[in-house]
Amino acid sequence: MHTDIAPGWYRTLVAKYTSQIAHSFILHFNIHDYVVPGRPLYDYLQAILAQREIIARYNRAEGITFALPSMRTRALALLGLEQQPVGDPLRTALAGLQRAGGGADELPRAPAAALPLLERLLRSEARVAVLLDYAETLLPAADLAAMSEGDRAALILVQRWGRDAEIAAAGNLVILTTSTLADLHPVLRAASARFEAIEVPLPDLAGRLTYCRQLAAELGETEGPRWELDPQALAVATAGLGLIHIQDIVLRAQQEGTLTRDLVRERKAEIVAGEFGEVLEIREPRFGLTAIGGLAHVKRYLERSVIRPLRHGNTARCPAGLLFTGPAGTGKTAMAEALAHDAGVNFVSLNLGRILGSYVGQSERNLERALRAITALAPVIVMIDEIDQTVGRGGAGDSGVSSRLFKRLLEFMSDALANRGRVLVVAATNRPDLVDAALRRPGRLDKKIPFLVPDEEERAGILAALAARSGLALTAVPTECLRGSEGWTGAELEAAMLKAGELVEDEGISPEAALERAIATLSPSTADIEYMTMLALAECNDSDLLPERYRPLARDRATLAQQVADLAASGARPRAARAL
Repeated sequence: MHTDIAPGWYRTLVAKYTSQIAHSFILHFNIHDYVVPGRPLYDYLQAILAQREIIARYNRAEGITFALPSMRTRALALLGLEQQPVGDPLRTALAGLQRAGGGADELPRAPAAALPLLERLLRSEARVAVLLDYAETLLPAADLAAMSEGDRAALILVQRWGRDAEIAAAGNLVILTTSTLADLHPVLRAASARFEAIEVPLPDLAGRLTYCRQLAAELGETEGPRWELDPQALAVATAGLGLIHIQDIVLRAQQEGTLTRDLVRERKAEIVAGEFGEVLEIREPRFGLTAIGGLAHVKRYLERSVIRPLRHGNTARCPAGLLFTGPAGTGKTAMAEALAHDAGVNFVSLNLGRILGSYVGQSERNLERALRAITALAPVIVMIDEIDQTVGRGGAGDSGVSSRLFKRLLEFMSDALANRGRVLVVAATNRPDLVDAALRRPGRLDKKIPFLVPDEEERAGILAALAARSGLALTAVPTECLRGSEGWTGAELEAAMLKAGELVEDEGISPEAALERAIATLSPSTADIEYMTMLALAECNDSDLLPERYRPLARDRATLAQQVADLAASGARPRAARAL
């Protein structure tokens, strides 16, 4: 095996093979991409293992195939299939399978017949490499009791290969490939199986840049599309995509005549949505911070510590995660969307209700796919709404699924080295006291930002912003509206603005009169505002993130704690959190 300028995953495989740690491997994740420009994984493996006498590849659709005709001839000779007498049971069975497959010269496709033949090759005198493609279709992550007899037999047989001393002594090699490691049966992923799992990653910036330059050179100035992005900019814009996806984007641009940043962004979103849409909601931010009234102190912090660092690559300045707290309807979700818009990054909503599956292991596999998609979309803002109700350790009644999902999410959020400045988790809650302490610690959701009921000045700003966003020609916010909306949240003000628009349309009155009437007619309905406000203040870990009027109380932790306790005792009781 040659490792000169080989990709890192292949160097890892060679190191483990030559040190005799393992002879059986699982390659997973980005296995359907080009390893090097124009050469997919299997072509690459067959080329780099060319010194082997036999390279046999198997999947359910194609059966057993070989890298070269000479390898097939050698394999049949080793198996003795050409010399077997007519009455030999193996030869008879093989002939029947060949007739069923429609070819007199065809090897069996069914795993029950094909895998034993591959095992005989692995135990033969030849230097053999066996590649099992789409391994999850042969050895799925299913409950043993629910597996067919044939699937159980295949699992036992392949599992045996990883520990087989005879195969190891012969220096023979087994490589399984799958897009999602969790789709393979867990017995193969256990340490005792002696299969080493190696991730084939997405190409890094250097790899993408090399390929983008190659594409630009191949297409040339006259035949190819007009590039509004140079190869460097294209390589940056395609972070999280494979080389084959970059080729797809450039070919589409060639058809349209111009390679634009919008085309790259739109196609990137389509690719990720096509592969991960069922476990992740990819959203297009509709507005920025200027469309949100009030919350000036929050917007200042986000502009300074999130938007500018993300735009300029100052990853050290970016927080690991943000926890937006405060009463319902105070603008937490809208602020996350506006943040993604102004930072110029992707925006996704992680709804863990989409993650839960009906089958054993499905929830864990769905979460892994969602996290893969998030990584592929980086730089990205990930919104988790009502985190107190959707993310938790779970209880004894769910077979440990919630606990495993919670642990995996914590691991992902803690990977600051890989994620800081690339993946920003923004969680929202009106009950921070119900959010697990492991989520709230520094390095995960390390900045807690309260969203509180707006004062009169902030209400004026919110109503003006809402009027501009809805197209209502409001010249000024009437003083009576500000008095009548004391204690209202942003969502309640939005409801009043919607009603005002209806009144203008239905009755032809002025926008100012319509807004006054809407506020006089509607009744605020948000519950436990004072209690949720005190909880948000108690959770805040930086008084600079508070409006000036709340800072003295936030610094007096003893008084604040007493107020929270008094409000809880008076009837604002914590709700039970829903598990994952």
